[in-house]
This record gives sequence, C-alpha cells and structure tokens, in this order.
Amino acid sequence: MSSRANGPSQNPSQNAHRLSFGEPAAHWLEALPLGNGRIGAMLHGGVGRERVQLNDGTAWSGSPASEFADGQVTADTAREAIAEARRLVAAGDFAGATRQVQRLQERWSQAYLPLGELTVDLSHPEGEVTGYVRHLDLRTAEHVVRYAVGPVTVERRTVVSHPDRSLVMTIDVDGPQGVDVIVALGSPLMTLDSGAAERTAWLTLRLPSDVAPPHEPDVAAPVYDDERESLRGAIVVGWSHDGADDPSGARGGVLRAAGVRHAEIVLTTATTFTAIGQPPHGDASDALAAARRDLAAATRRGAGELRQRQHADHSALYDRVELEFSGADPRLRLIAFLFHYGRYLLISASRSGGLPATLQGLWNASMRPPWSANYTVNINTQMNYWPADVTDLPECLPPLFDLVEALSVSGAATATRLYGAGGWCAHHNTDAWAYTSPVGRGDADPAWAFWPMAGAWLCRHLADHVAYGADPSFARERAWPVLRGAARFVLDWLTELPDGTLGFVPSSSPENRFRTPDGPMAIAVSSAVDSELARDLLTSITELAAVAGQEADPVVAAAHAALGRLPGAVTDEDGTVREWRDPHDLVEPQHRHLSPLYRVFPGTGVGPEEAGAAARTLDVRGDDSTGWSLAWKLALRARLRHAERLPALIDLALRPVGPDAEGQHGGLYPNRLSAHPPFQIDGNLGFTAGLAECLVQSHTGAVELLPALPSDWPAGRVRGLVARPGVVVEVAWDDDHRLVEAQLRARSHRPGSVRVSAGGEVVDVDLSRGAWTVTRAEGGGLSARPAEA
Repeated sequence: MSSRANGPSQNPSQNAHRLSFGEPAAHWLEALPLGNGRIGAMLHGGVGRERVQLNDGTAWSGSPASEFADGQVTADTAREAIAEARRLVAAGDFAGATRQVQRLQERWSQAYLPLGELTVDLSHPEGEVTGYVRHLDLRTAEHVVRYAVGPVTVERRTVVSHPDRSLVMTIDVDGPQGVDVIVALGSPLMTLDSGAAERTAWLTLRLPSDVAPPHEPDVAAPVYDDERESLRGAIVVGWSHDGADDPSGARGGVLRAAGVRHAEIVLTTATTFTAIGQPPHGDASDALAAARRDLAAATRRGAGELRQRQHADHSALYDRVELEFSGADPRLRLIAFLFHYGRYLLISASRSGGLPATLQGLWNASMRPPWSANYTVNINTQMNYWPADVTDLPECLPPLFDLVEALSVSGAATATRLYGAGGWCAHHNTDAWAYTSPVGRGDADPAWAFWPMAGAWLCRHLADHVAYGADPSFARERAWPVLRGAARFVLDWLTELPDGTLGFVPSSSPENRFRTPDGPMAIAVSSAVDSELARDLLTSITELAAVAGQEADPVVAAAHAALGRLPGAVTDEDGTVREWRDPHDLVEPQHRHLSPLYRVFPGTGVGPEEAGAAARTLDVRGDDSTGWSLAWKLALRARLRHAERLPALIDLALRPVGPDAEGQHGGLYPNRLSAHPPFQIDGNLGFTAGLAECLVQSHTGAVELLPALPSDWPAGRVRGLVARPGVVVEVAWDDDHRLVEAQLRARSHRPGSVRVSAGGEVVDVDLSRGAWTVTRAEGGGLSARPAEA
C-alpha cells in the first residue's frame, strides 16, 4: 500500500481560514506548519505514516564564542581601515575602499537547525485508500488527517500547544480491529543517548559547534568540535492508548503497541539555551529533565484539555482580525487566506519567552539552510514583524524586542572596537547569540557584509510600538535605552562632508552595487537608506524623549542639532531616488532591495514631491521580484495610494511555484509558504502587512480608512486592524470602493480625539467617550455618531 493516496498531483484548496489537500505531502513544501513559538512541526499527513519534522526555536549551532572563534579584528586595525577607506572613497578609489572595509570582517553568524523527527506508523490492511483529506485550520491551529483503507477509517488530529509547551496528537481508528502503532524519534543531529520505558521514549542530542552558511562552500559543515561550546538538546514523547503494549519493541526512541483504536501522543523538547546572547548552561541530562517536566505537566491534563487550552490561547489572538470579500471568487479567497495565514504564521512562530521568527520562521529541515535560516536584519527580520502591531498581535513582539536588547549589549563592544563610537550597532546578520560583527572572513562583498545601520532600522519597531499605544512603561524601560544607544552610535558615526552637511563614509546600500572601471562596488558616500535611517532614528529619539521624560538628555540635544545638517533625498536625472549621495550607475537597476524608499515604508512617509520620485523609482525597479520584495512593493504602492498598481503585484505574489524553482521570482509553494525562492517567511508576513496598509493607514497623524484598496477588489469588510495611537478599526466598503461604515474604539489609554479620513473627507471623534461609528453622509462628507446610538 502506497503511503501517498491515489489522486492527482497536489492541488490545494482553501477557504479564508483553511488549507486542504486531497493527498499526503510528497516533500517539505507540501507539508503543513504548526507551532507554539518554540516547538515547530511540519506534518506530511501520510497514509500509514505520519512524519512530523520538528524544530525547537532555541536549536542553534555554536555559542556566543563562535563570532570570534578565528580571532578578532582589533581596534587599531579597524581605526586604520576606516580612516583609509574614507580617504580612498574621497579619491574615487572604490576598489581600494572595499579592501579596507573587508579588513573589518569576522566569520559568519550561526545557523538555526532542525531538532528531530517524530514518525507514527499505523499498520493497515491492504486496500485502496479512499476519502483522503488533510487540512490545516487557521482558526484552531489544528492539523487533521482523515482517510479509509478498506473497512478501517483513521483520523489524526495534531496541535502544538503554547500554554502547555507540547505537541499533542490523537489517533482514532474505526474498524473491525485496532491497528498496530509504532512511535519513533530520530534526529539529524548527533544523538548522545536514547531510551524507551513506561510508554515514554526519548533522545538526547548534541548540536554542532559551528555551521557555516552555504555561501561558504569551502568550509565543512556541520562541525562538532569538543573544544568549542555548543548546545545540548532533548526530545521526549509519551503516549496513552487502549491497545496492548509491545515491550519487546520499546527501545531507544521507539514505542510499539498492538490493537490500538485510540491513542494520545504528547511530545516535548528542550535545549540548554538560556537567553539571546548568553552562553548555554547545563548538559544533556538537564535538557532531558526539562523536557520530561513539560511532558509530565502536559500528560496530566490529557489530550482533550490540552487541545481546548491551545484552541483558547490561539483563538484569543487569531480571532481579533478578519478580512472578508463579497462573492466567492477563488482568487479573492486566496488573498483572504494569505492575509490570515500571515497572522497565523506569526502567532505560531513568535511568542513571549521564545526567539524571534527567523528567515524561515520556526520551520527548517536543513542542516545547512539557505543563509543559515538566521536573522537577516537589513530588511527580512524587520519585515517579519511588520504585521504585528497593525494586525493586533503585540504578544508576538517580545522576542524581537529581546533580540534588539541583546544586540544593544553585544553591539556596544562592536561599536567601540570597530568605529570608536559610543552606543551600539549591528550589521547585516545576527543569530541567537547576538552576533553584531560584519561577516565575510575578509574577502566578502561589502554589499552584503558591511552595513552598521541595522540597529537603527530595528529601532523603528520599538518606536512604532510606542506609537501604536504601548504602555508608557514600555517607552521608558525598553524603548528609550535601546533607541538612545542606537542614536548615540549614529551621531558618532556621522562625519562632516565637504559641503558642511553630515553623512556616512564608508556607506553601503544593502546588497546593491554600482559600476566602476574596477568592477561592481558597494562602498561610497552616504547611501540614501543610511541617511534616511539616521533621520528617522534621530527624530524618533527626540519624540520618545518626551514620552519617557528624557528631554534633557544630551543625546536628544545632539540629535536635534544633527537633524538640521542631514541632507534630504536626492532625485536623479531620470526622476528616481538616488541610491548614494553621488551619481552612480547601478549594476542591477531592478534590484530587489528598495532601500532608498525606506522613508516611504516602513518609515513615516513622504510629501507629494518625494512621492513622485518614489513612484518613479518603483517604476524603474519593476514589479516582479522575490516574494519578500513583492510584499515590500505592495506596502510601498499602498503608501503612495497607487490602487491601480496593486492587483499586478498581488497576482505575482499568488503565482504557484514548484519546489525546485530558482531565481528571483516570488510566488507560493503548495503549502502557501512564500518563495524567494527558496522559502522565506518574510514574504508571507510582509504580504499580510501590505494588505493591511491598503485598508488602514495612520502614519500621518490621522486614521485613514481605505487609502489604497486594490482597484479590482469588490465590496468587503475588515475588522480588528489597529491604527496609531491605539485605535481598533472595523471598516466596510462597497463595490465602488466607497466607505459604507466604520467603527472605531480605543485599544489603549492613548486615544482621545482622533481625526478620521476617508475619500478625502475628514471627521473628528473623541474615543475617550467610547466607540464611534463613521459613515458617509448624504450629499457627501463623513458622519460620526457614538456607536451605541
């Protein structure tokens, strides 16, 4: 009997909240994701075998010591290299400046790794498989498989519980006899020990001390080095069932039973990870003890209660927001599904107490994943969290804030050593150990290996969280210290240019390059994104100072002074925003990074004149690109109110993509994960944020309703989006894209009188008096009334 049900190749279907398949997954990109912010699971839904690929968000190679395992660039070397790079840039010797910047490079960030695998084998009679279906229900975060083989029907239900830190699977069999079941654990990591007894099986594991990224092909990976520190981990599985145990089959990591009609399987994981940027603590026995404690606590509740608690926890977040369209157009159903899927994935990948979502969220099956499945902080990690505040998922933000705080500690030493600067900085890449150095081993292209402005960009998330109505204690205790340190670095890193303005030398624009007689180069004077990040951060610190009661801080005074000397964006002869201060011929005019447009989105927006240059830049870059770049373009076009340009971008993001696709053409794999290619979760999460930007905007100081509805959308409704300064919005529109009705209520203490705009009309409402309903008045204009009226 084949483990793959009879039927056509994968052709998933979905409504707005469910993804369904008529056959098992043939590979990882057809499997379906579950997660609780720490345990990640990809379920394949096989007939006769359920394969669950397991991740633990704390399972990383290396340790904090990995960053400098091959030595450390000294402060003297760095000072000499920066001074020489500045001299060479001024002389127009960009190749020489590149060689100097490469002197700052260390090795690589570490990799996020798979932890293991759970397989559950069921013995069936031979026969045709009928009635097969597997689905992922976004509302309940539950994976369900149903099928029949001859007279036997099987149903498996699986959740990964956040409140109970466990994976829970139930198996129900209806037939003349039960089935034999084998539960087994395995791992691609080094297995230290395994065992099985009393309906419990376990593995203890060692994680590698080093894993180089695939773009370092001359370096062996993974490496297990007894001289270098690394994590230890454990997987434990326990079960109850109504069959007969087979004690002869219970051995290392394997459990067996016969005649099973009902079984409940609970799995937990643990590692010796302690906190971001901190060394591991303990050994494999400590990890095993921690996993066993979680297992014991979960199994005491039983599968029914565990599922109920998980459903309640998940729905409390997921059910806050919903997008609906009139009619039953399959394309619109897919758009609505993807909007909800992005929120589902963020809930599943990022919860308090865990680590942030990586390039692949919580899910990775490779021991040497693309770009190490790390935190790429020149756009990708930031994009992962774009939907958090606006789609009312603040509970998903703490892991990101934990990472930024850890970077502010490790990055302080980097700022001092490499730049002679105060405050803190980070570069393109980081990991669970808060890596902050430039990567590259001394010969990498600075386009992707030198860029000390990641901290400034990450600070946008803390500033936005304050703007969305965070408690004032967050502004004082978490946002202020981090932003102050990042601003202090930027102030020290700025240098006076020949025209008397302030700028950055050397300066790169993430992953982009320009032509020179010596070949493509990436180091020049003041990239547009560096200047805009400086302006954004220094503006944010002056605004945050008032909230945090720090107006007299000397960094605030220095920020005010520097803001007056920062030049504005430069428009090139072709009408585009110039990538660097001086004119350069770009190697890739259609480059996927839209860094010069940072201020448009996710920044605080631009005026009409700058909007024209931004629009021209988007036109020249073109529509097609990677999945995450399409999402960024969607958000940018929405900010620019280009409703007629949005359908084409959306359609590109919806394209089906095969598992072997290459290049830079985004779309969707069968399991609806976004393609770079390869898979990167930022495309999913950025898409959700881009759609939210079409529906509600609030960066201008007003709550703007329906600012950029895609021109081909029919009537619809969205509920639960959040606008600054903490306003929950529900809004409905008709087929002509006119406002039908909106309801607004305060989510936090912040909102009082709020300006609401729609279709060029404006009305003020006082949310301190309760919720308000806004409609279009007869004869034009907007009408507002208390919601109770």
